[in-house]
Amino acid sequence: MNFGWLGATNASRKAIEPVTKYLFIDGGFIENMIPKAAAFLGMELNSSLDYRAIAGGFQRTFYYDALPSRKDNDTDESFNTKLVAKLKLFDRVNRTPFMHTREGITRSRSTRRMLEQKGVDILLAIDVYKHASLRNMAEAHIMTTDLDFFPLFEALRDTPVSVHLHCYAPETSEELMSLADVVIPITPFTILRWLQYPEREKIVDRTTTADFQPSTVFKEGVCEGLPYLIYQEPRLGERCFLGQSMAINPHVLARSDRWELIVAEFEDNHKKRVYFDA
Repeated sequence: MNFGWLGATNASRKAIEPVTKYLFIDGGFIENMIPKAAAFLGMELNSSLDYRAIAGGFQRTFYYDALPSRKDNDTDESFNTKLVAKLKLFDRVNRTPFMHTREGITRSRSTRRMLEQKGVDILLAIDVYKHASLRNMAEAHIMTTDLDFFPLFEALRDTPVSVHLHCYAPETSEELMSLADVVIPITPFTILRWLQYPEREKIVDRTTTADFQPSTVFKEGVCEGLPYLIYQEPRLGERCFLGQSMAINPHVLARSDRWELIVAEFEDNHKKRVYFDA
């Protein structure tokens, strides 16, 4: 006789229960990544991110930012433009299902009648540790490159919560990445995906080892403990670089005119980092 949940064992219940994942985003990191992605890809990009693509897969997502601070050379018009843009961003984030803004303090400095941002990093750290301590989540996903979160990552090691660092690896310290349980690369191709860029798939194309046997190894790295190879074959013309992962689909080759594009696209597709020697 089947009693459903009443007859289920504790082990079977745990196997069915979903893993609770919260995402904590350093808003400044995302804003800075858009111009970096544009420079890396050599194209103009707008800032109309699809926040559903960012928050998808998480029970809750928190976006940490503050209203803009006023600089010495800001006119009333230029500052108001930045202020309105930030308020619109907060509104878009808050209208995204299961996504919420968390605002740091923007206060007036006593020596000058200007505004400065305070408390964004501290607020993020407090919230992460609070949810970890209350066991509201099993996985803490933190999107940042800021080494100031080093003490938070150390403290989280004493909790049962696993720490997943979403970061732009070239600008993130090895110390911070070493404290994370999992490092998930954010690359320029991640930004294209969040922007719903229509021709993203044309930047890197595919071939197979059955169609072409590469011979000249240009660069060798490691992914998941297995070789990740970049080949350079001038006879292929403009798209002379090929990438091959021995850990994932070793019979499929990615091809482009720059090897960096191949690696960035691979890391975004598979959420795994490729390590190269310095």
